[in-house]
Amino acid sequence: MLLLAAACGLCVANLYYLQPILPELAASLHRTPGSLTSSVSATQVGYALGLFALVPLGDAVDRRRLLTALVTTAAAVLAVIPWAGSGHGALLVPLFFLLGLVSVAAMVIVPQAAGMAPPERRGQVVGTVMTGVILGALLCRTFAGVVAELVDWRAVFWGAAVMMLAVCVTLRRILPAQPARATLTVRGYARLIGSLFSLVRSRPVIVERCLYGALGFAAFTVLWTAVPLRLIQGPYHYGSAAIGAMGLLGAGGALGANLAGRFADRGRQRAVSAAAFALIAISFAVVSALSSSLLVFGAAIVLIDFAVQAAHISNQTTVFGQVGDEMRSRVTTVYMTCYFLGGAAGSALTGPFWARGGWRDTALLGGAAGACALLLLLGYAAVRRAVTSRKAAALTDA
Repeated sequence: MLLLAAACGLCVANLYYLQPILPELAASLHRTPGSLTSSVSATQVGYALGLFALVPLGDAVDRRRLLTALVTTAAAVLAVIPWAGSGHGALLVPLFFLLGLVSVAAMVIVPQAAGMAPPERRGQVVGTVMTGVILGALLCRTFAGVVAELVDWRAVFWGAAVMMLAVCVTLRRILPAQPARATLTVRGYARLIGSLFSLVRSRPVIVERCLYGALGFAAFTVLWTAVPLRLIQGPYHYGSAAIGAMGLLGAGGALGANLAGRFADRGRQRAVSAAAFALIAISFAVVSALSSSLLVFGAAIVLIDFAVQAAHISNQTTVFGQVGDEMRSRVTTVYMTCYFLGGAAGSALTGPFWARGGWRDTALLGGAAGACALLLLLGYAAVRRAVTSRKAAALTDA
């Protein structure tokens, strides 16, 4: 589990190396940092497409071979990005899109870990593996910021390429070869993808949790796309290393994953989600007005990350409980595609909101995502209670 958690973290880290070094990359291209948020969005969109088109293959083919192909391609793209960024950066958007597309390896590993766990400990196991994902997503910012400050922004991506090769070797050693569950033909692949829609239609709870996940991750990407832009302003005027070090504050989200996993095993997913969304909305509202205080700013980062990850684990535990192991890659696809489309929307909206109103408007955008998720949760709960009451009344009349 620890090796799988580490592999997941390093794969997911590919999505976030760019964020803390946006100022450095923009300076080398003679552009403004805000103009490069399209590359951040392209990574998220690519990841969402990879979740939809590639992760379902985990239910049909040997997962070890699939992971080998994904991780080695990610290593190649990471190695090419510095060369593309040395010119005018015209290839950066398609390269980051491709990087997001093949960085879905973590989401091939997670359903396998969930399938290995007994039902009564599934939440805890998912929480453990996702802790690696969370730490990778957050600590990679520290790594990127420090390396960019001490060496160069290009060294960040070359170092990441080497780590991807190490992940490939590790996964080849620790994962057994598995027989394919189905013959992969064009027709078979079409049926596999088509089954995603029947999965959604037959299980409304998955749709509900997908909406929560999309809104929660939108809040997360709003935060981490805007944080570097805020920290290069006064009163901070931070460089890449200091901006990257702020990622250490987000490591508190790992605690949220573990706690949420334990509560999920006790059937408390809904209460955890409600508390998490309320915390996101309140934290963004406070820091929108008090971002000049380092204490308030840091506390908001910790609380928002904690809440987003707690809601995420509650969502995942719920959707994994809806299906058997033979369908967990596909349910991962459905949930995580919605999750990262929400993240892409959050990072895409950050650019225009930042241009219009700076940090204040951007923070209110993140708070609105949390508030919408809370309202949806309360609405679903009200509808569920109303349906239950009508059924009870009908039984009484009968």
